[in-house]
Amino acid sequence: MKKLMRILSVILIVGNVFLLDACSFSSQVLTPVAFQPTATSLPFAPTMVPPTPTIVPPSATPTQISINAGTILMIEIFRTLSPQEIVRSLAFTPDGTVLAAAGGNADDFAIHIWDVASGGAIGTLGGHSGIVWGVAFSPDGQLLASASSDGTAKIWDWRNGDLLQTLSFPDQVGSVCFSPDGQTLAVGGLDDLQNLKAAIWTFSTSTWEPLLKIPEYVNITAMTYSPNGRLLIGGGASRNVQVWRTSDGTSIFTLNHAHQALGAAVSPDSSSAATGTCAITLNEQCTEGSVWVWDLSTGKLVNKLAGFPDVVESVVFSTDGSLLIAASRDGMLRVYDTTNYGLAFLADPPGGNGALALSPDGGLLATGGSNGAVHLWKIVYRP
Repeated sequence: MKKLMRILSVILIVGNVFLLDACSFSSQVLTPVAFQPTATSLPFAPTMVPPTPTIVPPSATPTQISINAGTILMIEIFRTLSPQEIVRSLAFTPDGTVLAAAGGNADDFAIHIWDVASGGAIGTLGGHSGIVWGVAFSPDGQLLASASSDGTAKIWDWRNGDLLQTLSFPDQVGSVCFSPDGQTLAVGGLDDLQNLKAAIWTFSTSTWEPLLKIPEYVNITAMTYSPNGRLLIGGGASRNVQVWRTSDGTSIFTLNHAHQALGAAVSPDSSSAATGTCAITLNEQCTEGSVWVWDLSTGKLVNKLAGFPDVVESVVFSTDGSLLIAASRDGMLRVYDTTNYGLAFLADPPGGNGALALSPDGGLLATGGSNGAVHLWKIVYRP
């Protein structure tokens, strides 16, 4: 009976992690750890699957004014898209012409793709049978990767609508990102539900052969590469975010949080990291969200930015590094000037859910909502 109760408790904990609930824990300063994951052959093999219908090509997007500290007060919503389902993840193509949105909660697990210039739907990518927690375009814009609660990551030729590869995992996966050089795909998620083990798996994008399996705990709710490609940051559900060296998979820092971290970003110069988390909980519910800022040369916590009504789910730096943009679950958008981390802009668009993406050229911002709305923002100059 005790063993059965333990298994049920584990399932409840991991279920709460995928629902992105925050829980209380004591905070402590970052501690370096000796963590030596090794490259191992994965206990599963990539499988090929049939293609899906063709997608219409996008149109050219007009040149935008860059979103930075000097222009942020002129930012406005210029278009709202509606996939009619909870939005969990957003991603722009490298040229900013296309936006992908994914999520689902009940039965719509398709990835929706829009033409940014016209706001028209280009098509959908279907094939997942569970919530799609993360999507990412490759640096060359040719591929789109998705991670789902159905235990698979899928790689798409999104222009033709073809499903090129399906990677199968032991359990749910929730994070996915390409390395800056496009040679590696990282996927994070559950590895052993009963023992609260998680992992990040990396694959060669030329062959889809496994490269590394990096162990973590509970689940991977936050993951990103540094722009210089030297670091992989991941974790979050264990209240720790690890900083790994990509050359050999060694963990060089552990970023300790009071509660689980749900989003992570690295500044353009790879000197700082920001993590989205919760500052205060009451009865296991987050009552104040926060962004924590870290020095990646020392691993030290340098700032805590609070004031969000709910847990912060997404963070991103502007392309010039002058701004840190954060979105909380309730939908609040707060933008900070990174010279002193003072509040530079505040908005509360309707919809809730903190999905967030910035186009690689820095001219467009997308925010996603639990009401099925995706807002597109840009700088509008009014002389």
